[in-house]
Amino acid sequence: MGKAVMRGLTAALAFLVLSGIQGPAAEAMPADEAKEQVVLEADSVVYDQREGTAHAVGNAHVRRGILVLTADSILLDEDMTRIRAESVQERGVRVRYGDRVLEGNDLEYRLDEEAGILRKARGEADAVRFDGDSIEFASVAAARSKGWLKAKQSKGAASDDLFIQGSEMSLTTCREEPPAYRLKTRRLLILPGKRVIAVKPRIYIEEHLLASYPFDYRIDLAKSSAKPLVPILFHDSDRGTGASFRYGFEWGERLAGDLDLALSANQGIEGATSLTYRFSENGEAFLETSYLYNADEGEKRWRPLWGVRSSGNGEDFFSWSALWSQRESLNITQGVGKTYKGVLWRDPELSLASPWWGNGTEGNFRFRLFGNWGRYEETGLIYERTGFGVELKGHSGDRNSVEPFWNAKATRYHYDTGDDRTVIDGSLGFRWERWNWFFETRYDRRWIDGRTPMHWDELEEIEQIFQTVDWPLSQRWRMAVRAGYDLQGDRVHEMAYRLAYDRKCYRFELFFVDDRVGDDDQIGLRLQVAAFSDTPLLSLDPGTGGFFSSWGENP
Repeated sequence: MGKAVMRGLTAALAFLVLSGIQGPAAEAMPADEAKEQVVLEADSVVYDQREGTAHAVGNAHVRRGILVLTADSILLDEDMTRIRAESVQERGVRVRYGDRVLEGNDLEYRLDEEAGILRKARGEADAVRFDGDSIEFASVAAARSKGWLKAKQSKGAASDDLFIQGSEMSLTTCREEPPAYRLKTRRLLILPGKRVIAVKPRIYIEEHLLASYPFDYRIDLAKSSAKPLVPILFHDSDRGTGASFRYGFEWGERLAGDLDLALSANQGIEGATSLTYRFSENGEAFLETSYLYNADEGEKRWRPLWGVRSSGNGEDFFSWSALWSQRESLNITQGVGKTYKGVLWRDPELSLASPWWGNGTEGNFRFRLFGNWGRYEETGLIYERTGFGVELKGHSGDRNSVEPFWNAKATRYHYDTGDDRTVIDGSLGFRWERWNWFFETRYDRRWIDGRTPMHWDELEEIEQIFQTVDWPLSQRWRMAVRAGYDLQGDRVHEMAYRLAYDRKCYRFELFFVDDRVGDDDQIGLRLQVAAFSDTPLLSLDPGTGGFFSSWGENP
């Protein structure tokens, strides 16, 4: 009978439409009525009066508000509450809910409950792709009413957003087919734009099981970040070789925490825990305590830290903090071959920094102002320090040409002893990529005028050059070498080497750092996932913020 259209909320209207009499368009109706209107379109529609159903075949569509269902075959009951859709020509069933898209083989959906189940399902939530035997989905409001989702779990989410839960699911951020890595979980919870929770997932590299995660694994979609999935391996001079494990947990939208445990050959068990409470859009209170070894004391002790700080984007907003610490364990690089390892009390330390101003679109020139004040205790002596200054950064060019970059930071300090000190740090360099080779040259300089009465605060003047060369060995393997030359000491003070295996979706990195003037040699292994490059799945790394954080990303 050609293309038929069924509109309305009652069987009577359906009958009229199926007889070829069309009602008013949804767009011409009031918004509240249009939202509730059901539209059925297909190449052929057959109405079974005895069964009270409309059967649409061929390019079948059902629309209601932001919901669009597409399938080869759609069965709609007389009350317009139940929908059954299936694939006949293996083109699949497609669910579009606003910007969210799900696909599968067959579907059961309740229009009155705004909830359905999709079998042999697959879909995407921001950077995460997932598939499995079956998924249940519903609007956030409907998920709350059905008890699938607690109100505190969905705080901040729009009531018409989509909540998804599935059993025997697989998820990945890799866009290759088949994916280079994936997680398998017996239960998956997704609140798009907010978070993904995988219950005790198993980690696979291609088809090989890498490890099993003993807790629920959470991905923060808003921040595009995740916790490490497997124990982090490490080695340093104080602790020797060991492994650490981090588990993150949440209570609603405001309260979150982390638990860290470490076991090393030299120091045995160490640990740390933290709690964070977000009290506003840009503010949070935190409490941390750790049981850590410090080389200066030669023992393990409890080391608490607490305070309040900004939680927003420091690039675009003012950032601030007020914190207190006791017996804080420090490990500070003060100069070429000089590292300070000691203990510090902050009672308190206050800081404020402006947003970054300037040409933010191109990144050619940006600057910010900052200031801080603190009362510090080390080795039984108490000092007060006030500091203020300016920080600048910028770059020009692009990856296909020489890209100069620069940054500088000038800080003026005053101490309650009457001492004053000015510290100026600056870097200047350029990057260049050609024929899949990457070059970076960087010149670092630090000037110091004045003195400080505190040992932890001592810095040395430096003047050094770093040269990095990164080149392909094959389609997937790369090699990089970085050399550091101390211009003041007229010596090569550091050589570093990195071998990388790049699968686009993930990247293995083996590195070695030869400290030529000290005893801080480093060796490590990292497995990075493309979507969460700042959170390695696996790491053998002497510490965060170490050598490779200064290499920059491969172009």
